[in-house]
Amino acid sequence: MTRPEAGAMAYSVPRMSATLTKSCLQLLRPLARIMLRQGFSAYDFSRIANIAFVQAASDILTEQGRSASFSRISTITGLHRHVVSDIVNSDESKSGALTAEKDYRRNRLARVLAGWFESPQYTDSSGRPRVLPVDGHAPSFASLVQTFSGDIYPTIILEELLQVGAVRRLKDGSLRAISRRYTLGGAEPAALEHLGGAARDLLATLEHNIAAPPDDRHFEDSAVSLSLDRAAIPLLRRLLRQRGAAFLEDIEGWISEHEKASDTDSVRAGVELHLVLDEQPAESPRRGPRDS
Repeated sequence: MTRPEAGAMAYSVPRMSATLTKSCLQLLRPLARIMLRQGFSAYDFSRIANIAFVQAASDILTEQGRSASFSRISTITGLHRHVVSDIVNSDESKSGALTAEKDYRRNRLARVLAGWFESPQYTDSSGRPRVLPVDGHAPSFASLVQTFSGDIYPTIILEELLQVGAVRRLKDGSLRAISRRYTLGGAEPAALEHLGGAARDLLATLEHNIAAPPDDRHFEDSAVSLSLDRAAIPLLRRLLRQRGAAFLEDIEGWISEHEKASDTDSVRAGVELHLVLDEQPAESPRRGPRDS
């Protein structure tokens, strides 16, 4: 990151504590591994970090009821005013609307799958999701999307469901639902977009809880063993797929009952679950890097 210029800070900022330094290293290490595997360098990370600091400074100034001017952002971040100006006017700093659109789409994917697995019109006599033609009168995939997705075109929903493996196209062109829930993985664009959103949500909760009084903190808890039998991992995965999915489906039902038709006085809120599995625990002794 760019170093603060001499005299840039208008007030004294305490040095980062050793505890916070350690926490930042812990959360950045997995991110650094992801970036290195995708061909990003430390320079690329520094450039992205500068953008994040400018956006965060703007957030803080807005929360304080102050104007997020280039000079104020420069003072808080230590970045030169011209650097701040370039960042604010760059395309990379204007991606918020795209992120919101992706979140909106993923929410609609979940609703379409829920309707396919639960609605009597789209399930057979055994309660399983029907094989659906793409177009035509109900029950069809087009009518399913129209009922549960709202204003997103069926072709867009279908492409994304096929991409995440939740739906399979049969030889005759009809569609079969494979999974009620889906997990984004691999290095596909959708998975990389999901990476940012999921990590953002977790860190936003932790950030809120650091500053909020006890009664106003968001729920955040875990159940982690430091010595779990490796042979039990498949059972843990199965347990999460069953009970975790059932819990999230209950939450989705509750959320749908409390959603508003307009954006007035509404917020983005929900619950996320994930499996924690550290093949090499961070506290275990390892050989450090060495010259070769």
